[in-house]
Amino acid sequence: MFVQPTHSTATHPLTPIGAAAYLGLDVKTITRWARQGYLPGHPLGEGKRKFWRFFESELKEWLSGKNNRSDPS
Repeated sequence: MFVQPTHSTATHPLTPIGAAAYLGLDVKTITRWARQGYLPGHPLGEGKRKFWRFFESELKEWLSGKNNRSDPS
């Protein structure tokens, strides 16, 4: 039996451009937040220049965590 692969973004990482489009932010903001550890991202490569990749499922979870935060005041 042959099963068609699904084209889920959970298995296909997004580039910073794709992540920026998904979150409605600037590409530089996405990269800066990933470097700072604020946004879940995965650096590829070594040294100063890294190629960042993002999973839509992680971004969705991060975003829902930001939206569901209760106001402490």
